[in-house]
Amino acid sequence: MHRLNYVFLFLFLTTMSFSQISTNSPYSRFGLGSLSSSVSAQQSALGGASVVYFNSNSINSENPATYSSFEPKSFLFSSALNSSIHNFKTSNQSQNESNATFSHVAIGFPINKYLSVSSGLLPYSSIGYNLDYMDYETWLEDSVSVLSTGNGGLSKYYFGTSLQLHKTLSIGINAYYLFGGLSRNKTADFNNPDIFNVSSVDRTNITGLSYETGLLFNTEISKDKYVAFALSFQNSTNLDAKQTLLGTTYDFTTSLVIKDTFQNVIQKATIVMPSKISAGASYNSEKLFLVANYSSQNWSDYQFLIDGVAVEEDNLKNSKCYSGGIQFTPDYNAHNKYWKKIQYRIGGRYNKTYLSLRNNQLTETSLTMGLGLPVKRTNTFYNFSVEIGDKGTIENNLIKEQFIKFTFGVTFKGIWFVKRKYD
Repeated sequence: MHRLNYVFLFLFLTTMSFSQISTNSPYSRFGLGSLSSSVSAQQSALGGASVVYFNSNSINSENPATYSSFEPKSFLFSSALNSSIHNFKTSNQSQNESNATFSHVAIGFPINKYLSVSSGLLPYSSIGYNLDYMDYETWLEDSVSVLSTGNGGLSKYYFGTSLQLHKTLSIGINAYYLFGGLSRNKTADFNNPDIFNVSSVDRTNITGLSYETGLLFNTEISKDKYVAFALSFQNSTNLDAKQTLLGTTYDFTTSLVIKDTFQNVIQKATIVMPSKISAGASYNSEKLFLVANYSSQNWSDYQFLIDGVAVEEDNLKNSKCYSGGIQFTPDYNAHNKYWKKIQYRIGGRYNKTYLSLRNNQLTETSLTMGLGLPVKRTNTFYNFSVEIGDKGTIENNLIKEQFIKFTFGVTFKGIWFVKRKYD
């Protein structure tokens, strides 16, 4: 593919990535919504283990030090499509939902023997829920029909670079620009003609910068056998926010009629984002790749501040995630038997999420698997992954979410900065 085609495809998919609804979870009501996990199909198939995952045919934005694995004069373009099916279950109800969205777009290439760069657009969080329920108001001595909806999410554009200090050691840094909007709306429909219905809109637009540093150590322990260790750290940072609150009363007979506006406020706010640390280890041979990953984020430090005062209390807890996987390649250099060149992957993940509801910190567990498919006589790579798991519980009147997620990723690998000898 010509390098200009890479650029046009990157811009097109970047535009398409905006405004995608990537969750239907009622748990996205809290905090910043449902946080995105690993974005590439390779990492997803290995349980989401990412900080120490690296090779010359993939872009791992979770650790900028891994950019040093790009081959000389190569140019990589990566994108993926996510699709998922969810079942939400309480003690007496069940509902199915599905969605599909672009996962990411990213490019990467080396500048010289020691310096490499990467850039792309990634999802960070998403909100998407629609809750319709009856609430009883004692002052009214009657029930009220309540509809609570939410949509939106945060994305992050990153630009990162890595520096190879030694053939075994690389360091890197990513600069993230986070942006997006979170909308949470609610209507209350009273079963009383003498009381106007109430609608409230809460829209928060968020922008800000964050940084992540990474380290990768990879060494050969015997012929064609390697071990690697990696670390990444994301700093705590303050994001700028603008919150719009709109409250109205309305009547609905044959059409919606706004009666009064009792709240119309636009105010500046600050969001305190917590720090995050990740660590991983891997073993790599000609046929076998083993990887394990741990990450932790201090969500108890998260705050939504207006004039220096915390105004939102979602009681977020520190999150922890353990993940790992195995990749097996029978014979990547096989010429006559394609199935021997396929990369077979399996993994798992245990995630203690940042949500704590009714004294229960929610956990998420999943089993993952996938395939890496090189395309014959090209530098194109297809990657598939499937993740099967669950989140939450039906105890204490909570919701259990069971899901199947599919990821289809494509990586194009071309030659960059090389002049043609012949036209």
